[in-house]
Amino acid sequence: MTLAVGGGLVTGTLVSTDTWERLHLRQLGDHDDTLRRVARHAIGHLDEAAETGRRRREVDPRFLHLQDVTHRLGRATHTLPTWRGPFSAVSGWTLGEPDKN
Repeated sequence: MTLAVGGGLVTGTLVSTDTWERLHLRQLGDHDDTLRRVARHAIGHLDEAAETGRRRREVDPRFLHLQDVTHRLGRATHTLPTWRGPFSAVSGWTLGEPDKN
């Protein structure tokens, strides 16, 4: 999916809030020791909730989540593992992605 956001393009795979949370927390865990401990603790709670079938909280419908993201702004291109953005920032969208050129 490709989104027009703030004059640029954001391309990635649409994922659920739960998937984005797991991916994002694992990214945090790859950094310093304090963030790693916090991320492990949070991931443990997410995994425990999933195993017991408990719903943690309501999903916030104001945001959408992508993984394996490419952000293009002018000639600059950046890749990101995850992205979260408000629906209100999206001015257009399409299925698919732009040519690499």
